[in-house]
Amino acid sequence: MNRTITESESLQDLSQPTMPTAQACHVNSSASQQRDTDRAAREQVLTQVSPAINLAAAGVSFSSQGRLLVIGPEHRIQLAAARLQKQVPLTGLITEAMPAQVDAEMEAAADLTDPIKPYRLPLATLGGYLGQFEVLVEIDNQDQPQNLATLAHGVERFDLVLDLGQQPQLTMALKPAGYFAAADAEQLERALVDIPTLKGGFEKPQYFKIYSDLCALSGSGMTGCTRCLDVCPADAISVVNATVQIDAHLCHGAGGCASACPTSAIRYGFPQPGLLLDTLQRLLNGYRNAGGKTPHVLLHDAASVEPGNPNLANPNALAELLTQLPGHYLPLQIEEMGSAGIEVWLSAIALGASGVSLLVDGLPSSEQQRLPESIRLVLDSEIETANRLLTGLQLPTRIALVDPSQLIAASQVTVQTPIEPIAQLDTQADKRQQISQAMRHLYQQQSAANELSTELPVEVALDSGASFGRVDVDSTDCTLCMSCVSICPTKALSSSPDTPRLSFNEDACVQCNLCTQACPESVLTLSPRYLLDPEQRTTTRVLHEEKPFCCISCGDPFATQSVITLMLKKLAGHSMFDNDGLRRLEMCADCRVIDIVKTDPGDDLFSFAKGRPAEAGEINLAQPADDPQVKNETPDTLSVNNAEVLS
Repeated sequence: MNRTITESESLQDLSQPTMPTAQACHVNSSASQQRDTDRAAREQVLTQVSPAINLAAAGVSFSSQGRLLVIGPEHRIQLAAARLQKQVPLTGLITEAMPAQVDAEMEAAADLTDPIKPYRLPLATLGGYLGQFEVLVEIDNQDQPQNLATLAHGVERFDLVLDLGQQPQLTMALKPAGYFAAADAEQLERALVDIPTLKGGFEKPQYFKIYSDLCALSGSGMTGCTRCLDVCPADAISVVNATVQIDAHLCHGAGGCASACPTSAIRYGFPQPGLLLDTLQRLLNGYRNAGGKTPHVLLHDAASVEPGNPNLANPNALAELLTQLPGHYLPLQIEEMGSAGIEVWLSAIALGASGVSLLVDGLPSSEQQRLPESIRLVLDSEIETANRLLTGLQLPTRIALVDPSQLIAASQVTVQTPIEPIAQLDTQADKRQQISQAMRHLYQQQSAANELSTELPVEVALDSGASFGRVDVDSTDCTLCMSCVSICPTKALSSSPDTPRLSFNEDACVQCNLCTQACPESVLTLSPRYLLDPEQRTTTRVLHEEKPFCCISCGDPFATQSVITLMLKKLAGHSMFDNDGLRRLEMCADCRVIDIVKTDPGDDLFSFAKGRPAEAGEINLAQPADDPQVKNETPDTLSVNNAEVLS
């Protein structure tokens, strides 16, 4: 069912003797006809299925008056100012010294007839985005840094920043809109052309939606999942009041946070996930309906279809690249390569794709690569996980991050026979459900196959940090306090209302580590893995349970045997817990209070109960009920005092 064959073999079974020449010619002819059919099917479906784009996507607005701050060494500031000062309001701030030896730029700056006067003040902070750059500088005799835009223009913010230093002041991989880092002549020339055009109002898509109720970041002051914080190349993600927030103005929509997020707390919204999966499904179904076979999904970002993209092997971009690929390679455009994660790749395989290739514009060492390193690392990690799952199902490795030359080479080597496609995807499910849905279909198809070399494994081992796995409990010391249940963000851990029982649903666990931190007895451990059998993976199973401990006074259950045993052990011999005190630990809360009221607790609570006359407002439990002092108390006073005593 899943045998790998080469196109050059033209469907010839290598396990059989070589065919007679006439038969081989017939097979070659059939293969050639199928290749032509595949190309025709691709052309047809691409005219029917357009890229998944939100027609009414939410936008993020910018407003700029064109006020520019130029920072760096003085000679480069002067050269830039000579080009721009008649086009935009301009301020210079010297942030580094000129080179020790005179170079051509310094000589050119010295020849300027109308240089500006840049500020010579230490830079304290710089941050913001197009229209909202805040720049603070240090000034002698001032306790606090001062706003440079106020000093220069009487306003609160600069609109643009041109950084001419050898190392940019803002170090994130993806710089904010309106910030130009121009360390060399080519970057400077592009900046000088673009800067004068950035006046007025601008808008970009709002790439993400956040669902804080699904986030596994924190709980009870403890930190759990930080995958999104670790991957953002624009430093647009922060934590405010224990909640993840994304600055939409700083966000470039690189998509790594959505791919890294295990819970759908961050979802890419351009396009919406359901729209992307629906487009994927229509693309594959349309191709097969047109007679195409062994479809291979080629994910590419929006920049790949721009004519003249210098990073593609062919400067005519994607259309020309497709002419070098077999007809079963089906392009699917996404906004950014990091925006479609493991749920999309596995869904493609479940829909009958023979493979998924992620087209990037250059090798990791390429100076022209646009894919930020943090995004590449996330994709590499997620692809490794996805391919391990497919390998566990005895499916060939089918997902790869490739550049154009690698793609062309791979396309000439093998064709993978796809799995029987799933009838219908639930495109509105969340990320976790989509992964589980795809894996369930793949498992069922492979379990039913009679060509598997060995029985499918029970589980697939994953690396530490993976977002799939189980929770193990040392039942010897577990007291079933349920601290883990109360903090679990995905409800993978649950309790029973009727009996002391800790249960676990592995399909929901994202290995955030909050439960292990919350456990007061340190009896929980995480084990990264993926349980292949969907029935085992999605069925809630009991991790630990005990018979309830019943109150020695009223007989009602109120705790577990292990909790009571632990308390008696730890408090035995304590000065505040004599025999009566320890005995009360075996009572429920109500019976404990009643027992305290009925007995003499000593000087710590009611010293007057030993015989001291009751003072005004007190009830002396040692005095008879017909005592005149008690009779003189009003009902309201008695009610208040009883409440005080019982508390």
